[in-house]
Amino acid sequence: MESKTPKTELVRFTTLINPTILSNIKLISYFTNKKLYEVINQSIDNFVSEFETKNNTSIKSIINLQHKLSNNPNEEVVEKNKDKK
Repeated sequence: MESKTPKTELVRFTTLINPTILSNIKLISYFTNKKLYEVINQSIDNFVSEFETKNNTSIKSIINLQHKLSNNPNEEVVEKNKDKK
């Protein structure tokens, strides 16, 4: 049976990490029989969820607001230019 869920595209990045934390994450990966990147993704996802809960906010809504604000000035300029014609 094949899973029909779409695959998420992964992005490679490099960062610095405390060696003890890295060892802990590697052990968790080993004991849970998950790939290291899966454990790291889950950890970051949990961190974001906890942040949203503590701060009563949604990261997605902030990103959407940013996109709306960055797109609106362009729309206003187009509208102003239409009025000038």
